[in-house]
This record gives sequence, structure tokens and C-alpha cells, in this order.
Amino acid sequence: MIGVAILAELLWLVGHAIFSGPRVFAATPRALAYQAPTAPTGGDVLADLAAAAGAQPALTRTARTTYAYVKTVTWQLDPQLPGRTGPSRVLPTLSEKWTAPDGAGRVITVTATRKGSSTADTAVPAGEALPALSTNQAMLSRSLALGAPATDGAARRLIGFAQLASRRPISPRVESAILRLLARIPGLTDAGTVTDRDGRPGIAVSLALDTGVDTDYTLIFDERTGMLLGEEETLIGSSKRFNVRPGSVIAYTTLLTSGYVANTTTRP
Repeated sequence: MIGVAILAELLWLVGHAIFSGPRVFAATPRALAYQAPTAPTGGDVLADLAAAAGAQPALTRTARTTYAYVKTVTWQLDPQLPGRTGPSRVLPTLSEKWTAPDGAGRVITVTATRKGSSTADTAVPAGEALPALSTNQAMLSRSLALGAPATDGAARRLIGFAQLASRRPISPRVESAILRLLARIPGLTDAGTVTDRDGRPGIAVSLALDTGVDTDYTLIFDERTGMLLGEEETLIGSSKRFNVRPGSVIAYTTLLTSGYVANTTTRP
């Protein structure tokens, strides 16, 4: 399914680069289609998702399943290079990460190319430990803030949450606590329902950012379980850093699978 999704994305990218009009814009992935919002604010959406997450069964982990496994598809547009006006190479990357508590593990990355794909399989030495998880709001707030720079302002904890979910599984109880914390961020909007890049139904919340580039930062969730499905960054206005139209996607991460496993050769 992921191979089909990457192929469809690649075909769209090539067509977008060729048929974009007199000016040659950088190729970008298709923008997701968000439907009419169903709640007054993004905070209301997150509060409902927190309740849904809190009702889910606990995440299974034993003394033998010590490796945190996360599978994602990511893409990010590089800033425009001086003197460069043509389309950029914007092909998604599929990543699988196995991480022990001490940071050791394995990473497999599959990058789409115009002729197929290239694969890298890397052993990771011990180093940066997996972030600790807690339902304590003060500890959570500090942990999430470490995941993004202070210049990200109000979105710092939203971005930190997405980065945390890209590194390790998050239990339903912790997810519920995180969502209650994020629901208090001012300016959150209900972006409505959406089908994510893996074909899953979701509900989204957004926050407008002004960190030198005006963007909408959007998180997509499974409305039934409250679990994070992915994040999207969309350009709101024009920008000299990116040779793309307003409304273009400039980055995304889709979370596919996560769980705990016994070694770096098994999957949940």
C-alpha cells in the first residue's frame, strides 16, 4: 500500500512540475482536502480526542520487548537555493526505526527516486536516550518544549509532540495527557475531517505560525482512538525562501506503525 502511495505521489509531483504554468514552481505534494469543521475550536477537538485516547487499552510492553519501533513516511521542501528557479527534488522517504532505551538501534530508510528507490540500513550506536514519558502535566510540558526551538512560539509543544511520536510509541494514557495539555494552546482551529496520506480517515487541528515563513501547522488524529496520524505544514502566504505557490505543502510526516518489539529484525 505504501509503495502505491509513493508511486501516486511521484506521478503527481512530476505532473505538477511540468504543468504549473509559465513560471516553473518547485514540485510539491498534493494538499490534503479538509472538510467542514465540526467543533467551535481546535481546543474542543483536542479535548474530545483526549477522552477517546484515555478510553483505549494500555500499550503492551514487556521486559523482552525493549525496542521502540516507529514507521513513518516523511517529506520536506528544501529552501530555494540562490539562482535556482526550476523544480526541486521532492520525493518522500519511508523510515523504520528501532530504538533501545539507551538510544542504540537500527534505521532503515527507503527514498523514492525517479527510477525506483534507494535503501539505506544503518546501525545506530548508544547515545541519546529515548525521551521519558509521563502523565504529569508539568513534566510533559517541559519534555515537549525540548522537541522544538523557542522560536516556534505557541506551536513549540505541538511540534515537540509530533517529533516525540516519530521517535517512540506513545501510550493512550500519555497521549490523553498530552492532548489535554495541547488543548490549552491559544489560537488552535478546527481544520475539519480529512483523509490522510495513508488513506485513513482523521480529524485535524491547525495553528498559524509566523517564524519567518507564514505557515499552517496541522496535526491529524484518528477520531476514534485519539492517536496521532501525522502532521502537515502548509505555506499560507508567499515566501522568498520557497519557490512555491501560497497553499502549497512544504513538509509532512505520516505515522504508519509503532509499538514495542524484542529486537531490530521484528516488527509489531
